[in-house]
Amino acid sequence: MIKRFYLLVPVVILVFIIATLALYLSGVFNYSKFLSVSLSLIITTLNFLAGFLSAKISLSKNEKTFIKIVFGSMVIRLFLLLFIILIVLIFLDINRNSFIFSIFIFYIFYLLIEVFYLNYRKN
Repeated sequence: MIKRFYLLVPVVILVFIIATLALYLSGVFNYSKFLSVSLSLIITTLNFLAGFLSAKISLSKNEKTFIKIVFGSMVIRLFLLLFIILIVLIFLDINRNSFIFSIFIFYIFYLLIEVFYLNYRKN
């Protein structure tokens, strides 16, 4: 199951990239929307990878340390994500609605993957 999980994550990320690129090339997304969705995909993917790494490190620790690492990294990542989102919204000329909406969708999706991974590995 874990081997499939390690294969599933890059495949899903690749599907997101291809779908975004296909929507741009087909004319559904203009350049501003394409840039917004691409930036949100990059930001949330990096956030997910940092969370996945901290989860993988914390799994070998005892329960108290596990909770501290997982929740501590989540708080740090949330504040870092907020800071990056503010920087992008202030300094870049992007479609704000597309950016915020896609950040929300990708963040929820990656959070679900993280929770499923932690639940499977802990049990």
